[in-house]
Amino acid sequence: MKKIKCLSSLTVLILLSFGLHAQVSIFLSPEIGVQSSRSTPTGDLDVSESFQGMRVDYSSVFAYRAGLGVGVQFFENWGLMTGVHYIQKGGRVNIETRDPNNPFAVALEDGTITTDVGEVIGTTRHNWISIPVLARAQFGGALKVGLAIGPQFNIGLGKYNESIEFNLENTNINTQEDNFDFGDSTRDMLKPSHISLMILPYVSYDLNPKSSIRMSFMIERGADMVNENYVVERPAGARNVRGTMPNNQIGVLLSYEYRFDLNAGVKY
Repeated sequence: MKKIKCLSSLTVLILLSFGLHAQVSIFLSPEIGVQSSRSTPTGDLDVSESFQGMRVDYSSVFAYRAGLGVGVQFFENWGLMTGVHYIQKGGRVNIETRDPNNPFAVALEDGTITTDVGEVIGTTRHNWISIPVLARAQFGGALKVGLAIGPQFNIGLGKYNESIEFNLENTNINTQEDNFDFGDSTRDMLKPSHISLMILPYVSYDLNPKSSIRMSFMIERGADMVNENYVVERPAGARNVRGTMPNNQIGVLLSYEYRFDLNAGVKY
């Protein structure tokens, strides 16, 4: 956490110093967006092996983000951006069987085990504080097209939530929920931070010489979120996990940008 805070402060200082040296403008940009978020587990974390003969589908969950961007614009077309954002991420897995010869084994409240067919839905949601460091280029007049790209540093916020919903044909079971910590111990599946790649093609429109609105198509390619120390139980015994869980997001981001002129002689 301290390293991320230092990185954020250093990035802002670099942007401010560059802006003062180049006599250009600093901009602030409140942002809000929605996205489709999907996790893709591999290896030990892929449940397909445990449910052979059943349909196993990994899919996306709806999520949102909001935050404040800050950056420097120079020569009108070029810029650097950072900021702080609150971001939701997650994913869903649907497991279905209608084969009476390959049913789910279901544990009831009294401890007995029964079997049934139907669908089981597992959903994971986690919250992050994210700090992007992006370079951008834009071209045009009042209506501009542009692209911002760069790494994003993500810090786990609070606990992450896992829920299991049962849609079985003959057995009623309440949805099960649990919360887990981010961490580096053998009990923690998700590590406390990871890096992703942000790609933001966008269109912006100047409301006046100092402000604009921007609509971005957001693509986030996430690195592995799994803590390498996490221990899993396998038929041969317990061992450290062998698998990954990257998270990717696609969405739309709406921004308002206001520019502060650092040099009275510069016009926009």
